[in-house]
Amino acid sequence: MLINRISELKKAGVWKDFSSPVDLVLAPRTLIYGFNGSGKTTLSRVLSSIERGTLEERLPAETTFKIEASDGTAVSQDPISSPFENNLLVFNTDFVSRNFQWDASSTKGIAYLSEKKVDARKEFDEIAPKLSTAKQRTKVKDKAKEKANKGLSDFKTRVARNIREVASSSAYTQSYDARKIRAHYSKASFGTEKKLSEGDLRRYQEVLAQREPLPALPFSPNLPEGLADWFKAGRSLLTQSVSGIAQKEFEAHSNALRWVEEGLHYHDGHNLTDCLLCGNPFSEDRRTQLRALFDKSWAEALSTLEDAVKRGQEHQTALRELYRCIPKEAEITAEERDAFAKDKASMETAIQRLGVCVGKLLNGLEERVANPTKNVVVTGELAGFELEKWLAEYAMIEVALAATMKKHNDALASFAALQKDAFTKIETHVLATNQSDWNDLQKEVQVSEAEWETAQKGEKDLTDRQLELLNDLHDHGVGADKMNEFIWAYLGHRELRLVAEDGGYKILRPSGKPATELSEGERTAVSFCYYLTQLAAEGRKLEDLVLVIDDPISSLDTAARTYAYSLMTRMTKKCAQVIVLTHNTSFMNMVKREFQNLQKRDETKVVTALLSLDCRSSGDGGRVTSLVPMHELLVKYDSEYHYLFSLVQDAAQNKTTDYVFLLPNATRKLLEMFATFCSPGQSNFAGALGDHHEAVKDKLDVRALERLVQIESHGTIEGLGTLPDLTLEEAIRAAEAGIKFIEEVGKDHHRRMCAACR
Repeated sequence: MLINRISELKKAGVWKDFSSPVDLVLAPRTLIYGFNGSGKTTLSRVLSSIERGTLEERLPAETTFKIEASDGTAVSQDPISSPFENNLLVFNTDFVSRNFQWDASSTKGIAYLSEKKVDARKEFDEIAPKLSTAKQRTKVKDKAKEKANKGLSDFKTRVARNIREVASSSAYTQSYDARKIRAHYSKASFGTEKKLSEGDLRRYQEVLAQREPLPALPFSPNLPEGLADWFKAGRSLLTQSVSGIAQKEFEAHSNALRWVEEGLHYHDGHNLTDCLLCGNPFSEDRRTQLRALFDKSWAEALSTLEDAVKRGQEHQTALRELYRCIPKEAEITAEERDAFAKDKASMETAIQRLGVCVGKLLNGLEERVANPTKNVVVTGELAGFELEKWLAEYAMIEVALAATMKKHNDALASFAALQKDAFTKIETHVLATNQSDWNDLQKEVQVSEAEWETAQKGEKDLTDRQLELLNDLHDHGVGADKMNEFIWAYLGHRELRLVAEDGGYKILRPSGKPATELSEGERTAVSFCYYLTQLAAEGRKLEDLVLVIDDPISSLDTAARTYAYSLMTRMTKKCAQVIVLTHNTSFMNMVKREFQNLQKRDETKVVTALLSLDCRSSGDGGRVTSLVPMHELLVKYDSEYHYLFSLVQDAAQNKTTDYVFLLPNATRKLLEMFATFCSPGQSNFAGALGDHHEAVKDKLDVRALERLVQIESHGTIEGLGTLPDLTLEEAIRAAEAGIKFIEEVGKDHHRRMCAACR
């Protein structure tokens, strides 16, 4: 089992949002080069979190990651479960802090297994494969349980979403989620009788769709007051004769009656003695005769007809207004809408029929007013219209519509209750529709959890027994002996030794006194040897181990660094995977050469991966890191000189750089290395600049270089923890001046470097 990919690492310091490309994989021998501050230790802490099964304390709590193993297993931060068992071992500064108390000159113990207790050792060895099988079984059952729980979780989410969709526009669904689904199914079972018909479902949806209750309607289906009485009287007036009040000679010329009446009034009003029509004298006898014809009875009869027409017109207008004011179906609450639609249709038909008869009756009356002596014949629908029968039928329509309108208006006060009831009906409908799926999924979850608990118990029994045997077989003294051998060879002397004490070790001087003041080099030697001693402890097999080693050469001189490399190479040769992280270029080159040689021995498979931590400016004053293939110039050359030249030259040519944190020290380191070539007698670049000052002072920005050598710098590119003292503009000017200095002082060298770094 190997670590195959660092798929994701986010919200962890400079690892802000890293996602790995698919083809960026780790190999059995992987080298990761990165400057201090580029996120190297953070990466080792993530891998240490997997080893320990919990997020390292010094990682941000919001850290997220996804690490892929060679068997396809993906490990993330929630929860952390290691597929490597106890075969993943991480060496970093946190490892040293956990295991060593330097002030007390003590360390934690390393448990080697005794070979003296034969039966216990035999049982211990037999348990290992059984436990591995049990863990695999638990893993399979755990995945089945997760799948079942996910299926149930997805079901609850789907049903909750279904309810929100079916009951859309409802205030009841704004915070409706999967938790409510479990609560409902846990309390009751929803049978098929709870399902709604399409019509009922649509009706309840309309209720929920209302943002507020429909307004109360003042509509009344009552006929205009007096309409029925007018209709009866009008029909009588239509057939009543008025010719008896006029002279017989006018009956033959009845059409002239109104004209003669108006003429009489005109001649009297203007005191005319001659007829304006014929020119003959208009005698007083003739006037008296005509006045008698148009006496008070005649005037009253005409007034009655005219009044009937006027009131008829008013009733016709009122009837039309009643028809127009009938509410639309959409204005009626959904519960009463179907009944209202039926009664509305009946009312409209009845009013239309009455309206036709009113119109015909009114037309007849208007004809009588225009010609009082003319007989009007009643025909058509008016002739066969039975008012009393119509009134009885309409009274039933009135009662039904009035009841519907009352229910509609009463709904205004109970709107909230109506909506809640509608939502409950829809919710129950959806739950009933999905009840059988819930039953199946719930059973699947219960079965998978029971099988997982059985598998987990079997694994725990074996683990507990293994621990009992482990405690019985522990021999810390063996660990002390092996560690002393490493330390003595590492340091080249025997000024330190470890002795087993209280389940751990004491670090002593030859005098037997505690070694309380160890140098940084001694601490590095002791802690790294302690780590290497663990490889064979607790029954581990080298061929199963995955090692992560973060800078094991801190504060070591060149000789000690070389021995640390040799010891690491020798002790880890048979391990399944070794991942080395370092910021030190010389140590990086040692490891790189070893890994490259391993690859050359077997070109048929990928053995080695050479990677770098690419740390750039994030644009907001911070840094952001990603894992990338190692720069080709670092891969090709054993010195970082070519890489530095390329980095500084790019910044000088482009007049900008993403490596704001690195550029000043990179420029200085490049010039320090060039100084050994151009000024062999000088100890640093400041001296070389003095040697060539006269030659270059008019050809480049000497002040930019002087500013560069004056700033606080370690003269290396191994650290970029803080923003450099130079501004970006100053760093670019220094880069331009530095490249120009190399060109002026060593033209052929500059030309060949440009060619090599293309």
